[in-house]
Amino acid sequence: MPRRRAVIQSTGAGIGSLLLAGCLGGGNGNDDFPSQQFHAIIPWGQGGGTDIFTREIWQEIADQGDVSVGFENITGAAGVRGISELYSTDPDGYTISPMNSPSVVPLLTQDPGFTIDEFRHVGAYTQTVWVLVTDPNLDLNDFEEVASAYDAGDIEAIAGQSPGEPNHVLAESLRSELGIPWESYVAYDGSGPIIQAVAAGEVPAGIVTETAAADAEDQINVLTALSSEGSPVFPDLPVYTDYGYDAEIDFMGQFLRSFMAPPDTPDERIEILNKSLQEALESDTLQSWADDTGNHLEYLGGEDEVLKVLEENQERIPEIIDLNDIE
Repeated sequence: MPRRRAVIQSTGAGIGSLLLAGCLGGGNGNDDFPSQQFHAIIPWGQGGGTDIFTREIWQEIADQGDVSVGFENITGAAGVRGISELYSTDPDGYTISPMNSPSVVPLLTQDPGFTIDEFRHVGAYTQTVWVLVTDPNLDLNDFEEVASAYDAGDIEAIAGQSPGEPNHVLAESLRSELGIPWESYVAYDGSGPIIQAVAAGEVPAGIVTETAAADAEDQINVLTALSSEGSPVFPDLPVYTDYGYDAEIDFMGQFLRSFMAPPDTPDERIEILNKSLQEALESDTLQSWADDTGNHLEYLGGEDEVLKVLEENQERIPEIIDLNDIE
């Protein structure tokens, strides 16, 4: 699978708390951290929820520290290409990557040569819900109508990310646990490309993050939250259990979002990054953005809390989905 890259540079302004957070040994042993450009590797495509959150949050962190930040989308292999790039990067604290809790699946199925607990984990910033979206031209108005259309053969395909990605496992759960009989799975590089494909009529339906769906409501129909707890972004959106489905798919229908750094990143720099993340999430800039977009932002814990969720996903997902069936 080819590597696809998209690089966007952005420069922060204003002196913030990052430069005051501490002085660590840099290249000459006396540099403040941070004093160089941050590099955010995003393992999924532009326009998806992970991409949107990462750009908003790390721009604010860079602005607070009076440094710049470069964003690079490295897609492919269900996110493993980008995560592998992070794994091999110098552990100096300047390179980070987003991580979503169900994204441990491709690490289990592909055996890339490393495990999730080798990375350093900066902290978690929100939970996100997956939603089902459809092509507006199909006039499918709710989850039951979508299920009936699949059952009748009027529609056959469903879109998600690469096999092994969370929304692929979720699509498999819709079929195996809820009995939604879709016939073919079409893979794209992220929620953004999935939305484009649904809006263009390439596929009738897709599974995307609530964040990405909110950014494209004028292009698609957002029909159902795939978590029984509902969607904070779409508080009035029906959930799959509203239609009489009582099977448990919440283990994949919602997930924890966090950031991580390469293995062996020094404790002191992880602590500074963690504190900077907390301060950014509490900033007026990000809270105003969250209010305007409906995307909840809240510090949900540091390395220990993130690792606990990631390890729980590693244990539970294989109990529900046969990973040998994921090609």
